[in-house]
Amino acid sequence: APRRRAAPGTGRRAMSADDELWQEFAAESEEHLDRIEQVLAAGAADRAAVDVLFRAFHSLKGMSGALDAGGMLAVAHRCEDILGLARQGRITVAGEVTQALIAAVDRLRQQRAALLGGEPDQAAPTALLARLGALAEGGVAPPGAAANARSGLSILAEVMRKVVPGLAPLAAGPDQGAATIARDLAELARKSDAGRLALLFDAMSTATDAVALPLLGELCRRLEALGAIAGEDTGVAVLQRAVAACVGDADMPARLHEVASRVEAGTAADADATACAASEAAAIASALGLAGAEALLLTVVDLWDRPHEPDALAAMDVQRVNLAQRLRAIAAGGIAAMAAPDHPVPEDARRDASPHPIPESFADTLGAEGRRRVAEAIAAGRRLYRAPLGVLGGAAEETALLQWLASQGVETVGSSTRPGSDPATLELLLLAEGDPATLEAARAAFDPAGRLIPRILPAIEAAPEAEPPRAAAGETGAGATLRIRREAIDGIIALEAEVRAAGLAVVEAVEQDATRRLPGAIADLAKGAPLAFGRELLAVSERVRLLQQQVQEASSRLSLSLRQLDEAMIELRVMPLAGVFGRMPRVARAVALASGKEVEVDLSGGEVSIDRSLIELLVDPLMHLVRNAVDHGVEAPAARQALGKPARATVRISAARRGADRVCITVADDGGGIDRDAVLRTAVARGLVTDAQGRALDEPGVHALLFRPGFSTREEASEISGRGVGLDVVEEAVHRAGGKLTVASRPGVGTEFVLDLPLSAAMAPVLLLDLCGHAYALPAARIEAVLHGSDHAAAGRLPRIVSLEAALGFPPPDDPPSIVVVSGPGGQPLGLSVGRVSRRTDLLLRPLHPALSALPGIGGVGVLGTGEPVIVLEPDGFAPD
Repeated sequence: APRRRAAPGTGRRAMSADDELWQEFAAESEEHLDRIEQVLAAGAADRAAVDVLFRAFHSLKGMSGALDAGGMLAVAHRCEDILGLARQGRITVAGEVTQALIAAVDRLRQQRAALLGGEPDQAAPTALLARLGALAEGGVAPPGAAANARSGLSILAEVMRKVVPGLAPLAAGPDQGAATIARDLAELARKSDAGRLALLFDAMSTATDAVALPLLGELCRRLEALGAIAGEDTGVAVLQRAVAACVGDADMPARLHEVASRVEAGTAADADATACAASEAAAIASALGLAGAEALLLTVVDLWDRPHEPDALAAMDVQRVNLAQRLRAIAAGGIAAMAAPDHPVPEDARRDASPHPIPESFADTLGAEGRRRVAEAIAAGRRLYRAPLGVLGGAAEETALLQWLASQGVETVGSSTRPGSDPATLELLLLAEGDPATLEAARAAFDPAGRLIPRILPAIEAAPEAEPPRAAAGETGAGATLRIRREAIDGIIALEAEVRAAGLAVVEAVEQDATRRLPGAIADLAKGAPLAFGRELLAVSERVRLLQQQVQEASSRLSLSLRQLDEAMIELRVMPLAGVFGRMPRVARAVALASGKEVEVDLSGGEVSIDRSLIELLVDPLMHLVRNAVDHGVEAPAARQALGKPARATVRISAARRGADRVCITVADDGGGIDRDAVLRTAVARGLVTDAQGRALDEPGVHALLFRPGFSTREEASEISGRGVGLDVVEEAVHRAGGKLTVASRPGVGTEFVLDLPLSAAMAPVLLLDLCGHAYALPAARIEAVLHGSDHAAAGRLPRIVSLEAALGFPPPDDPPSIVVVSGPGGQPLGLSVGRVSRRTDLLLRPLHPALSALPGIGGVGVLGTGEPVIVLEPDGFAPD
């Protein structure tokens, strides 16, 4: 049965009525948009890439239609038209076509966000539709020509509204007057740059009665598109009524029955014939204005036109009987039924009316004839069974199974994909005379391993989960995926955090010194006790020792299990970086176009995964680094050629795992490198350093100046950030993610920024500090050294030392403080003095309250195994200006 549709424009408010549909839309639409952007970012698309784009936009169109999101549907439909031309080799996905599709993706993201945010459906912008429509008509119109294009198309739409009804006689056969009108309209369409309309009119002017009606149907579709772009009535409805007056129903019921028969009986081998028959019938339905019939027929075309694609094959198997039944139902209903825009399966066709219930998974596919056969068989004393199929190795095994079923007097009534099975498992609905035990015994004798037919069960009983079918030779389950709602994953992660906190509490309790010394303390008491009592104490001491040993072993197993659980949970939290990387070529091309440069973006490591919360945090910093690399890092083409470099510069964005829990992201260019003299001149001019201090700085010290707030070597503001502008914001984002940002540069060779990040944002290695009895923590990734007592002489070389007690309002410590050397802004060392350094540990991080996150020096909050909360300090917040 078709899904319920949300009311138009209801957005998130409709989720209570059809929550599953909205969740599927949210997840799949994001995947499709990310995939489209990745393909477009790769440059000119080959046939395989065009197919990927076409299917993605087609899926977006379908999902938008299911939610009555007309704005998204209109944009996706225009893009699908363009890619249809590309599949035919009539247009290349490059240049203006790519830019127009990117603009469409941007608009679709806005429309999607509005829908999911509960806002009304956003209409498709007229200028964008005109731009896409011009490309779909075979022309390439610049973005600035949208208004003129709309004006010309409006005039064309007005002419069509007045003239196209005169083409209706072509539906009954060749007509000289209508052919003349078609020739005149072809000339007008060519003058209006409506190339596809012109081709249609040319074909109609010489059409025979065998092809005229489908051509009129295609014309109606083109006119509807023209009307949507121009915002004008193009006379489609008048033309359709005139065509219907000429030819009646054009044998549409017979055509629908023919397609239904092909759908039911056909295989992948004759899918082309089925698709052609459905396509021709759909065009005729369009000519007659039979929207319902056309929609169903186009569904058949979509599935049967790509029989070798796994998703299409699966959908064909699932929908075959259902589609055939619906086609026959509207054929029997006449013109009114065929014209209705939506055709759910009739209630009596989806529910069994007999006293013998049919399993719900078969109710939509069995049909009236199947239900009748089941009722008659049960009345004659036969029983209804269901049986999951295993893996059939080929035609021979399939034949053997069918022969065995026949030998047992078993009749196959229907088949259906088992709901929720992963991988998809096909189930048979069977009629047999034997009792369940006898039939199951015969099955076990025929197929002891259960490879072909694992079990046969009474249909009216709850069947247990079928065993996953064994993989066929050469196949593995490595590609199997399962979509889980984000809310469910977040709940599992939260539960894992609680389990880990409790586990850490057990481990810490076992490892406490007082706990370990307990047997010895009891033994010491026994020495001074009376003899009998002393023996009891010694026995208690031994029992405590054995109990400690058992608890210690259990604690070790718990620690190992917790580490393994952490690794498993990381796989739920992480996402590949490909989605973020796919946006970067667009950013680079936009900046290059504005600055007159030529840039190629080299992406690698997109398959590397990182915590999804970190991905959201890093999108803007990465975009900023890419903009700076293009705008200020690389030279203009002429300057590069003068230096012996290729005119086209290269910006390299890569990611790689480092160890078990770190990821490095690199943004590098092959430009001129950082100009040390320019940086120092700016720093001296702004009073950041004196001239003498600047000359004494080493390379890391010069680079550290770039991370000072607002630092820029540009004398004039630019619309695009120069290298150094805003790098303090980039560094702050990286530090908040628990990582480090480093920079390396070679004059004339290029500049490289490296983001060293944790794989997961849920656990963080920290150094615990004790400040007047309160626990605080510093990120372990930022710590360079810890200086105690006699090591304080080394602290004299630190440019800055800050007392944490004083900064946080605590009294000074009684004992000599320790100094923790951390990496400060720009990678410069910063000394933090603290009364007592405790130990290193892994801290379970929790969401930080907004009031705390706004405070300088506060980087996060975590929980120790004891349940004690700990504030994670951000060292940059303590660095003096």
